[in-house]
Amino acid sequence: MSKIFNVSRQAIFKNVRELVSSGVITKTESQKFPYSITPLQSTSITVSVGPEAEENKIWNDSIGPLLTGLKDNVREICHYGFTEMLNNVIDHSASESADIRVTIDALVVRITIQDHGVGIWKKLQEAFHLDDPRHALLELTKGKLTTDPQRHTGEGIFFTSRMFDKFIIASDKLTFCRFQEGDEWLFDIKEEDVGPGTRVSLVLCLESETTPREVFDKFTADLDHFGFTRTHLSVQLAKYEGDHLVSRSQAKRILHRLEKFKEVYLDFSDVTDIGQAFADEIFRVFKNAHPEVRLIPTHARPEVARMIQRVMSQEGPSEPPT
Repeated sequence: MSKIFNVSRQAIFKNVRELVSSGVITKTESQKFPYSITPLQSTSITVSVGPEAEENKIWNDSIGPLLTGLKDNVREICHYGFTEMLNNVIDHSASESADIRVTIDALVVRITIQDHGVGIWKKLQEAFHLDDPRHALLELTKGKLTTDPQRHTGEGIFFTSRMFDKFIIASDKLTFCRFQEGDEWLFDIKEEDVGPGTRVSLVLCLESETTPREVFDKFTADLDHFGFTRTHLSVQLAKYEGDHLVSRSQAKRILHRLEKFKEVYLDFSDVTDIGQAFADEIFRVFKNAHPEVRLIPTHARPEVARMIQRVMSQEGPSEPPT
């Protein structure tokens, strides 16, 4: 820290002590994060989420008034994300209540919704006969996944996770976090026991320039006038700890339901190598079966790019990995 700001350690400690004494930051009991920014506002409520509950009424009565001083686009994102996530709780969780917390500090607004119901991974796993919670997570990140297609499009979590600077969803022993760093969207998966129900945390910078419309437009394929037709999928999500992406079955996990889109960006970040069968299933077999779907590999390492090109070369001109 002293090297980054070109000041002495003594000066840093002096400034930290002053910030603590003035109440700007607070000392914590965590060794990893010994200080936290003191909230300017923190409100916790518990609401009924039975069939008669209305997410927009809860927003208007209890949440919206807490955010009246925020920028219009920040408030719009909070409105969209909160109502989408609470609607999922009402319609899918089988929980009787939800605990909601809204915190605002000098940098960000945080909204957390905790229900006490079935748990999202278990719900998806059972509804779609998936192998395990991580398989449920992979399907969820693609978008257009819902257990109630008559009333839901399956787009809420996909778009919410991309509007906020940080999106965390945790249930049972699996936690998924998507966050933005520069121009890149990164993710983290943790195996930790967070208990029953589902907890969703939404974090947005108060100075964010993002608007909901920008996010919706980003996932509409070129030449489309409307519709959720473009998706971005992290290939690494199909790789369990210690696994290598070599088999057709792993590829089929990734490809499942991708025919619903017109453009699919397959992000190979942090994937060190792939097998011939894995690449062949995606870039030859699937491509031949669904020529209307444009598969676009991105962030491929040289070893991965060579395997993709090897398969693509058998099919004539195609999208090169970037």
